[in-house]
Amino acid sequence: MHRKVMRAGNPYPGPVRSGSVEAPGQWAEAFSGGMRAASIAGAVYLSFAAAKLLLGGLLGSVAVEADGVHTVADSLTALVVYVGLRLARGRPSSKFPFGKYKAENLAALLVAFAIGAAAVEIAWDSIHPPSVAMRDTWLLVAVELASAAVYCALASYIRRSKGIVFSSLSAEATHAFQDVLISAIVVVGVAGQFLGAAWISSAVGLGIAAFILYQAYGIGKSSILTLLDAADERAASRIERLVSGIPGVVGVHEVRTRRAGPFLLATMHLETSPAMSVRDADALADRVEEVLRREMPDLLMVSMHEEPGRPSGRWRVAVFEDQSGYVADRAADSERILIVDTAGGGEEEMPNPARGRPMRDLIPALRERGVNAVIVGGSGGERMMALRAAGIGVYRSPRVPAREAVELFQRGELSAEEDDG
Repeated sequence: MHRKVMRAGNPYPGPVRSGSVEAPGQWAEAFSGGMRAASIAGAVYLSFAAAKLLLGGLLGSVAVEADGVHTVADSLTALVVYVGLRLARGRPSSKFPFGKYKAENLAALLVAFAIGAAAVEIAWDSIHPPSVAMRDTWLLVAVELASAAVYCALASYIRRSKGIVFSSLSAEATHAFQDVLISAIVVVGVAGQFLGAAWISSAVGLGIAAFILYQAYGIGKSSILTLLDAADERAASRIERLVSGIPGVVGVHEVRTRRAGPFLLATMHLETSPAMSVRDADALADRVEEVLRREMPDLLMVSMHEEPGRPSGRWRVAVFEDQSGYVADRAADSERILIVDTAGGGEEEMPNPARGRPMRDLIPALRERGVNAVIVGGSGGERMMALRAAGIGVYRSPRVPAREAVELFQRGELSAEEDDG
């Protein structure tokens, strides 16, 4: 058994230690962009909160002052996101060997709670609308329209930032857009009061509260599942599909995945030909890593346990045939070779390059076609050693039609030839 552990990408900024992987610029930029966006969001909230509190105090508007206090509370979510991203970008340590990526998932969960609390508050105010002095009405509308414009721009900025790959920053963008909807409720309420139809504000408020609560549920659910190491079934299916299509891979099973922040961590059992050497198995694992790293840039680490492939896996089987289409007793006497892809990839026939010649003359042609197992009838153990040395398994079959021999192989009814011949 051979185990190979790899990391596909390293998100840590700063100097790279010996034995580590160079940090891809995209993740360093994503962390920096995310923290910058969170800082700007916090600054915008605090600036607007100060302006509202000052304006409300100067004009004696309790409603505007109350809105300013609410905006101060909004700035706390931006702080939570910033702290979460700053913790997540830190290098692993002896206490946190797998890093602290989930700090940003925890931040997203806290933002979800804040969004949910706001939804409940909106629903309550829609059912029991607070009284607003008429002299505050148009001032409050002006403030809310200005707030809506700024928060809409803020949400758009956050969604365009490179840090949007983080769930916490995505939640903060939702939180900013939520404030746009709250401002819309105020404007609609004033319009309804002016028209003598106060129920309009309540109906719109309840609808928006339900929408915001649904958004909070989605963010919270995703965060909780990540914190509990829930499997990413879609990613696991994609890994299995990618790995299964790599030449030399007989099969893959027990693919397990989990997420930490925006990153994916995976383990799997990689099936190879039993005759494959440790060196060749390691080279195959390198090819698997290369494919996964290229196709799934969010894959941070994958651990592969290599083991002999099961007969039911994907094999490229070469059967030595005699003139009648049965399995040849001796490979040296076989005139042609039937090559079958057991996963439904088709079949082909080729002349036997090793007929009356050394078996090593056949190896390049078999490798070119991805063959990892051959089936022959009886004798010729010493000649077959060259195939086993090349990582191609040798299986013995009774005298049956070539295609029937492949079926026997798939059912695990053929025995493998050992090195002692």
